[in-house]
Amino acid sequence: MAITTTVNITNLQEKVIGPARATLKDDVLAIKGSFHIERGRPGMDDTYNSPKMPGVTAFGLVEGVDMTTETLVDSNVAISATEVGVSVELTNKMLRTVTRDRFLRDAGKAMGSAINVKQEQDFATLIDGFSNVVGLDGSAAVLGNLRAAIAQLRNNSEPVNEVMMRDVSCVISPYGWNDLSGQFFPAGSGTAHAPDTAQNNRANADVLRRFWPVGDYFGTPIKVSTNLVASSNDIRSGVWYKEAGLIYDFMPVDLETDDSDKSRRSIELIMVADYGFGELNDGFGREWDHDNTAPTS
Repeated sequence: MAITTTVNITNLQEKVIGPARATLKDDVLAIKGSFHIERGRPGMDDTYNSPKMPGVTAFGLVEGVDMTTETLVDSNVAISATEVGVSVELTNKMLRTVTRDRFLRDAGKAMGSAINVKQEQDFATLIDGFSNVVGLDGSAAVLGNLRAAIAQLRNNSEPVNEVMMRDVSCVISPYGWNDLSGQFFPAGSGTAHAPDTAQNNRANADVLRRFWPVGDYFGTPIKVSTNLVASSNDIRSGVWYKEAGLIYDFMPVDLETDDSDKSRRSIELIMVADYGFGELNDGFGREWDHDNTAPTS
């Protein structure tokens, strides 16, 4: 039986878009979920304007003397959304010969994952764009780099308070994570930065257990991504405050079907995302450069 009727196409869309959108949830995206996100609504423009207000200074007052007055001039960061998409073709014969529901769910997941990878690769360029850098190409990722990045952000001259600092995140490559985890349990020792006692080993095991894939290091979430910007055998991981960059989700992911070319005896599935991104405050992020060679032991 042909599946090109309106009813069946609608059913097909529902079976594909649900798994796709489940795959596209922000909280499963290491990089996207760590930046500020604004969402478009019907009637909004495809360019999002984000004003940036400068800091002001409070002074001690002297009776009878005018206060120092500062003129507020805000700057604007314009972030324009553009489309990205993925298209797959399902032949009528294929849909007749496979377990259709499962196949469509898997197709939705695959298309959603493709959009995910593209988004994360795009957003990783924000990390690569931070002017301030910790770590060094050719050197392993070490906990000292992470502590330095967090300390520098906490010491930022920008008005960052303790509440805002709770939104600091770290995203690192899997091989970088391997280097860090080895510093909790150095090879052959079974301990990490502490004497070999049952109490310390339990504490180290708890830290390591929370460290993968989304845990925290002294309050800073650690996330792992395979979509960071690479340079030869090195990688651009990062530590940043949420307001370092903005992602503008102009329109939710949409799925369309096209069966207009009857002679092909197939249906084309087209998934499109419409988003933009940009840096808001360069001082709120640290690029973390380190070696990304595959571990062998």
